[in-house]
Amino acid sequence: MDLSTYTGLRAAIETELNRTDLTTAIPAFIALMEAQTERQLRVREMLVTNPAFVVDSELENLPNNFLETRSFYLNTNPIVPLMFRSIESLEMFKRANPGTGKPSDYTVLGSQFMFIKAPDTSYTATLVYYQKIPRLSASQASNWLLAAHPDIYFYGSLLNSAPYLKEDARIAVWAQLYQNAVEALKVADQRAQTASSGLKAQARMF
Repeated sequence: MDLSTYTGLRAAIETELNRTDLTTAIPAFIALMEAQTERQLRVREMLVTNPAFVVDSELENLPNNFLETRSFYLNTNPIVPLMFRSIESLEMFKRANPGTGKPSDYTVLGSQFMFIKAPDTSYTATLVYYQKIPRLSASQASNWLLAAHPDIYFYGSLLNSAPYLKEDARIAVWAQLYQNAVEALKVADQRAQTASSGLKAQARMF
């Protein structure tokens, strides 16, 4: 079973399902798995840094692959961290702080960032964010998730075939294997972040 490419993944899913009538639906199962998984995962492989994000308007478009902000700050001297607020909180802050100036707070409004204060000039910011999982397709044979964690793709895609299978006993097995794989990735990511923090155990002196 080859799970290293999109084509191999599709073939493996088709073999496991053993249903020729579902062959054309397999790409949809994979796409549903990608959407489901990116709602659950926030791991270091998903992080992207844009050190030159331009803030020159009250509203700026989100990156196309944006999921969630990790950190956001203006590249001024000194650096100014941008504080995330809810939409309601930002609107209240805006009323209390009218006019333009150096942005200090932001929120996500639809497909845009909204900044308060509205910038009085053009600022450059560093945006660190979690990106969406790059979608597999005929032209995108692999990505970081398939390369490192093919079991998540395999069992997650099989799980999303459940509406077609009805009372198939394999569904519960796939669901458990998928969730185990996702949780294992989360644990591995937490361990890696702890190890990279430079913390070391010290022997206790008696």
